[in-house]
Amino acid sequence: MTVKSKGGLAVGVFIALVVPISYWVLALLVENGIAPYDQTHALFVGPLGLIGWISLFLLGPIGIVIAGWSAGVRGAPAWLALIIVAVPVFAFVWFVCVASLGGALGNPF
Repeated sequence: MTVKSKGGLAVGVFIALVVPISYWVLALLVENGIAPYDQTHALFVGPLGLIGWISLFLLGPIGIVIAGWSAGVRGAPAWLALIIVAVPVFAFVWFVCVASLGGALGNPF
């Protein structure tokens, strides 16, 4: 396996992780009093919650596929190995980041 496109690999990782990492940064901002608690909490039960679920079920898999294709993953065994490794890692990162924001706002989901 050879990397076909470093830019495509970075784009795939960015697509998969932009929302979870943003949630983690927002959690740090709320914990340190920089982001307003009340407005962030109101957004968390509405649009931010929806964006989180969209990132889990849509953006994450799309980012993994783009990163895999750009990394030169070809053939069923290689894709299966990528999915076995990448999906649980992505799900763990997503959960930790969303739970951090939920914990900072007093209602983890």
